Amino acid sequence: MSRISESLLDGPTHGAGDATASTPNTASTQAKVAWFLGPRPASWNGVMRYSLACLDMMKQFEDFSIEAVDIPAPARSFRRYLTQFVLYPLRAMWIARKVDVVVLYQEDLAYMIPFVKLAGGRVCIVMHHVVFRDRTCGLVETLKARYMRVLQNLIAHADLVISPTDITTRDAISELGVKPQRIELVPNAFDANIAPADSAVRHRARSALQERLGLYLGDAIVLLNVGTDETRKNNVTVFRALAELGRKDIVMLRVGKAQNVANRKQCEQIARDSGIDAHFIEGVSDEDLAYCYQAADAYVSPTLHEGFGRTVIEAQLSGLPVIASDLPVYRFTMDDTFIAVQDPMQVALWRDAIEQVADGSCLRHEFAMRGRKNAERFSSKSVSRDLYRALDGIARRAKA
Repeated sequence: MSRISESLLDGPTHGAGDATASTPNTASTQAKVAWFLGPRPASWNGVMRYSLACLDMMKQFEDFSIEAVDIPAPARSFRRYLTQFVLYPLRAMWIARKVDVVVLYQEDLAYMIPFVKLAGGRVCIVMHHVVFRDRTCGLVETLKARYMRVLQNLIAHADLVISPTDITTRDAISELGVKPQRIELVPNAFDANIAPADSAVRHRARSALQERLGLYLGDAIVLLNVGTDETRKNNVTVFRALAELGRKDIVMLRVGKAQNVANRKQCEQIARDSGIDAHFIEGVSDEDLAYCYQAADAYVSPTLHEGFGRTVIEAQLSGLPVIASDLPVYRFTMDDTFIAVQDPMQVALWRDAIEQVADGSCLRHEFAMRGRKNAERFSSKSVSRDLYRALDGIARRAKA
């Protein structure tokens, strides 16, 4: 990942094509954008991957010169916080005088909006979801939610807000006072870079996971969930459902870090007490994550709140049927192409849905086919046009 460089400030660094025309543009007409990211090791999470995909898509437009600036430090380190809260605002003020637009990759950088404005710059922020106070558990999550609620009040002062779903767009307008004319819908972008799982692909993926990670999955029915352990993810409800099922032919594969350690321990305890065959994996590579998708038979997402929920679309692209909470955001991203659990807090509903999918190979195939077709809506070719339109609008205003 490249950090901001003098080349961005003095002229273009790369370019390929315009959204509607192929006539080359000179350096003087290029819109210069500085895209502020988070810590480099966070490139695996969905928020960071959204911005990395946006940066990649914008390379095709030669009337834009875009460079990224990131934090070259682990997510939870002194250097990370020093950079984010001291050096980042100063750098943003300096860069804002040199570029047309400063983009902030997520809502926790909202505190930088006043600094960019003070320097006379234009600022765009990507808002993945609105934080609500009643969706946390434990001291750390509660403090983080309160901090984010304070920061989110600054988002209405940005020149442009980009949101990946219409649900977050509506929340931003109603809860935070963002003006409708200042917010643009730009969904997550996905391309089919994971081969859809059939029996042969699944067998090879399971063999690879055994060799690379020491996971033996055999001929079990594998349920996959990818993401962090935190209260809003509601993972504990799925483990309680599996405990009630008591089936020895089902394996639970949990991939992602324990952001809330108490949530992880609760899931592990249920698995131990009930004899659930569960594997908890952290820090996987992109290649190993692809093997996890290919090795699974179905994907489960018991979340209570999402800004977009990119893993369910990744699962659909991988040819997996998805069992997920019946949330408005999932109706936006998946419509009727997933098995919806009406009340995600009800253990019995998850138990019945999992058993239905585990016992129904025809049902798994049907939703796998429907899901893959649905996921094609979010191709980078389609999403790049939305992103170009959003950034072109604010860049034109900056140059006016």
